[in-house]
Amino acid sequence: MNSEMSLSEFKHNTTKQASAKFHSMYRQFRHIRNLQRYQHGHIRRVVTDRSNPFHAMTEEEFLMRFRLSKECTLSLIAKIEHTLPNALSNRGCPVPSHLQVLIGLRYIATGNDQLGISDWCDVSQSFVSRCVGKVAYAIGSLCAEFIKFPDQDNITRIKHEFMTIAGMPGVIGCIDCTHIAIEIPSHPRPEVFRSRKGYFSFNVQAVCGPQLQLYNIVARWPGSAHDSNISENSRLCQELEDGILPGHLLGDSGYPCREYLLIPLTAPHGSGENRYNASHIRTRNSVERAFGLLKRRFACLGKKMRTSMRNSKHIIVAAAVLHNLAIAYRVLEPDNVIHELHDPDDPEAQGNIQEDELRQQPQVMRNIQGVFKRQQIIREYFA
Repeated sequence: MNSEMSLSEFKHNTTKQASAKFHSMYRQFRHIRNLQRYQHGHIRRVVTDRSNPFHAMTEEEFLMRFRLSKECTLSLIAKIEHTLPNALSNRGCPVPSHLQVLIGLRYIATGNDQLGISDWCDVSQSFVSRCVGKVAYAIGSLCAEFIKFPDQDNITRIKHEFMTIAGMPGVIGCIDCTHIAIEIPSHPRPEVFRSRKGYFSFNVQAVCGPQLQLYNIVARWPGSAHDSNISENSRLCQELEDGILPGHLLGDSGYPCREYLLIPLTAPHGSGENRYNASHIRTRNSVERAFGLLKRRFACLGKKMRTSMRNSKHIIVAAAVLHNLAIAYRVLEPDNVIHELHDPDDPEAQGNIQEDELRQQPQVMRNIQGVFKRQQIIREYFA
């Protein structure tokens, strides 16, 4: 009996010692954790990325939602994260810069309702609105780096690439305008933004290269502005007149014929002039394809923009920067992009050209140098 009691007491004492040792270790652990908190100070809670797209999504899923590859997006974040605030307000939790960029990209890429985007990233709709404006401005500030004409060493290569399309010589870019629909603007004269098709818009001018990259963009003119008026009042026009950019652009018949800007012929006569028009249309089709790719890749441009006028301009320029960035990183084009080539033998297309050019005929005749240069190209390359 005594031996049994001794064994029971032994077990009880052993369990009691183990429990005391465990509680001692736990108290030491809590003491160390409290010391660490005291040394580092009070750490403010930060919004965590519950489902980090860089890890949770495949490359295809990421591309579908943001229109850029993961590598391209990380490069973009590295370029602009220092310009973004740690938090866009003094309330709530700070949002990491990479999440701010993804919010902005999600809106520009999809044009989705901002409330839906706010639910996706667990922030307020007002925060998404402010974030889109700041991210678009930060991306647009990269315009000088990504949207520019090639340097002198690459101009020859660009001319060669354009010439391989349909044999048109000396081309350094194709110019055109496109309308980006907007809500009724808060402007003293909102009707100046109404386009000829009846909706409010910005008339955006762009010059593209042979690989559909953008060399120049102007996104400040209202929808009622004529294409030729935008061109004549742009800095690009002055640079071309001064010979800073060696070569000429191709434009449709909405532009006047200039020595640096060639347009199609009215009612061409002879095989040489017909071949010139066919080559002109096929080569200039690059800018139409660039606009189509830009609006398909960044769907907010293909919808009616409901942001403020200031933010809308920033978003348009930001989309152009992202477009060139995607081309530089060889990001795959969206599956729903269709490249349409205009048939130079299409009577309807020729009829539109003639109608537009007849309206601009006085401007063409006033610029004798442009007409002479066009005739010289026809004699040397298309006769």
